[in-house]
Amino acid sequence: MLGSGGVLDILCNGYHLTTEFRDVYTNHYVDSISFINEIVKEEIPHSDHEFYVSSLAINELFYAVKDELRSIILFNKGMPISRWRDARVNPDIPGKCFRAVYNQTLRSFDTLLGDGSIIYLPEESSESVPEYWSIYAPLLFLTKDAKTQDATLLTTAIINRADYFVTKDEPLIKAAKKNLMADYNMELIKPSTGLALLKKQGW
Repeated sequence: MLGSGGVLDILCNGYHLTTEFRDVYTNHYVDSISFINEIVKEEIPHSDHEFYVSSLAINELFYAVKDELRSIILFNKGMPISRWRDARVNPDIPGKCFRAVYNQTLRSFDTLLGDGSIIYLPEESSESVPEYWSIYAPLLFLTKDAKTQDATLLTTAIINRADYFVTKDEPLIKAAKKNLMADYNMELIKPSTGLALLKKQGW
């Protein structure tokens, strides 16, 4: 979304933000952008590894884009950062802007999911997996500061026997990494670590 997907470009161009703003933003997410770019290279589909993104992660992506758009609007209005979380100054998102961002986001999905580099994975549920709650509940209750979406995403990854779960959520990594490795042999890693693993394996 933020790299070759072009969503950030639409936000910056639409609100006349400088290239410096874009550079600061992309530098913050450079590891994530590089990690995804490495996966969607042509060589990856021929590898022995599989990459998945869940439906909930895609849903969260739309919320993240909305939140960034909201922040840009407030920034353009000169609103102090201390008030950005104040519901009373929550700005309306223009319909034209929404449609442009929405359409570009869908085009980005075509790049991510269209050629099989990354596989779309629906969330698991207790109806299809009898042990669902026995995995989900401990993750939610015993992982410090874990939220509903954290436990849901991790449970889906565990049920599908993922070797790695890539996230920028460093508090989650710190809180859950040890137990997830011990209980499920799944490692929580940052995008920078994922990128290093890809390059180490000669991709």
